Amino acid sequence: MNKEALFQELRQNKIRLILELKENMKSAHSTVDMDESDTIDPEDLSHQFEGGEMEHLFEEQLRRAEEDLLHLKQIDISLKETVQPGAVVFTQTFNFIIGIPSMPFQFDKKQFVGISTGSAIFKEMKGKQRGDVFTHASNSYTINEII
Repeated sequence: MNKEALFQELRQNKIRLILELKENMKSAHSTVDMDESDTIDPEDLSHQFEGGEMEHLFEEQLRRAEEDLLHLKQIDISLKETVQPGAVVFTQTFNFIIGIPSMPFQFDKKQFVGISTGSAIFKEMKGKQRGDVFTHASNSYTINEII
């Protein structure tokens, strides 16, 4: 497997997420930014409040996604023998990219999910090697390969 191409796909996914969040923020902002010279009814004010809440939510998600992208650029993706940042861990059910969280995605006909080093599952698998077993949320995983 081309590990560099996998991490490039993860970067591209983060970039797409950032662009999507920016568009969502624009939409939410248009709801908040009402022309005060127009007649405003209570329903308009309710939508304005909801739009403000959504805009704030998108801002927070955008901030985190941008931080993740910066962090991703700094991760050492050289070959690994233990579970650590920059490792790709293959188990019988899931394939994990260690370093930043991501939604599950397909690459090279396999399913991957990114996990942060602050996640509970990382704490269970940190430092493990090929053949080791770890448990998370009542599920047991055997590490088949680490790259």
